[in-house]
Amino acid sequence: MTSENRLKAVIKNWFITEPLLFSVITTHNLVLNDSLTVPMRTGRHCIEFSELLTNELSETELTDYLKIETYRILLKHPYARQPYKANPTALQLASDVILSKYFTPPSGIETAGVVYLKSQAWRFSTLDFPLGKRWADTEELRFFQRNLQVDRNTGLLKTVDDLTFEQWYKKLLFLIRETSAGGGEASGAGALSDYDLAAITESSELWQEDENAQNQINDKIKKAEIEEGWGETGGNLQRTLEGDVDFSFDYRRALTRFRANIVSVNRRLTRMKPSRRYGFSAMGSRYERKADILIAVDVSGSITDESFARFYHAIKNFFFLRIIENIDLIFFDVNLKNTKPVKFTKNLKLSEITGRGGTSFQPPIDFFLENKNKYSGMIIFTDGEGEVPKLNGNNSGPASILWILDSRLTYEKSRWWIQGLPGNWATFLP
Repeated sequence: MTSENRLKAVIKNWFITEPLLFSVITTHNLVLNDSLTVPMRTGRHCIEFSELLTNELSETELTDYLKIETYRILLKHPYARQPYKANPTALQLASDVILSKYFTPPSGIETAGVVYLKSQAWRFSTLDFPLGKRWADTEELRFFQRNLQVDRNTGLLKTVDDLTFEQWYKKLLFLIRETSAGGGEASGAGALSDYDLAAITESSELWQEDENAQNQINDKIKKAEIEEGWGETGGNLQRTLEGDVDFSFDYRRALTRFRANIVSVNRRLTRMKPSRRYGFSAMGSRYERKADILIAVDVSGSITDESFARFYHAIKNFFFLRIIENIDLIFFDVNLKNTKPVKFTKNLKLSEITGRGGTSFQPPIDFFLENKNKYSGMIIFTDGEGEVPKLNGNNSGPASILWILDSRLTYEKSRWWIQGLPGNWATFLP
């Protein structure tokens, strides 16, 4: 069996055992490249592999090499923003040292970067002046003595300080410059050989900043969190991935955008006020700073009391922005719970509204479209659990509807179909 077919078999198995790794690796193509001096490398939306170097690997070793490159993709190292005139060797070494914290290959294989870093651990534990005399008794020397060690029991690379990929890059760039051939007293034992340098550099030759790839990977990570589809990829790596992906979204920013939208609707031309650009040859305009809005509150069985409290707090914040003339409230589950809107008051108790049935977004949407001449826009508070509503007919027009979901996870589940509706966008409560 060819290495490509063996790799495809591993990926197929991940569909069940490693859903996150499967979803990420399927965004990349397997590409044969027998000119490589390393078994596998990643970049430019592909995973290149050498048939010559992977053909003799056991199934466990082949899986480990593939998993290393997939983890590298998850951490976005091949697509991260690179420093000016980035050193590819330092980039690869930084990636390898980060990966060593999250994954210990069961087969015991080691990347060229880990082999080099372990040789440097030997240098710092045995030589009197591993960085040369001018770096003796410096923080730089103490950093590498502290962070480049080999565990005597396991033989694994051991680091202490919790540095980011970018911070490790700077440290290792310094190390390369001080220990490579021509580096003075530090040269010699443990220095990068031509072979080591070529192998490490070759591994990151395809790396380049790619914002689209980063966003695509982030989407896969978000999906894994929503569906709890981490598989065996968990622990510290899971926490790192969640921390690296920005899930935050301030609903106040969405309200500000919504305000701008409904205020612009209330633009009124003035005959006696000149245009700022064209003077009296064209009419000026005035924006009404007040507006009426309709707020639809989901009172279905899936809405908790805590969600009601946060909804109420958000409504009060919006009311006190002082741009709203009136706020009308309607409540719904499978149908409208009040046929006539209720005016918002500070003493309104949302939890007292009866409902707790299923959920249908169509009744409040239809009510808004039928009364669109009365309202500048609509806000829907919900958990997003329900069928996608239809915006059909002449009533649809340029509707301005903001959906505020009760949590980040419900936002991630629902935002795709909400943003597909014309004039609709979504945010969530913190």
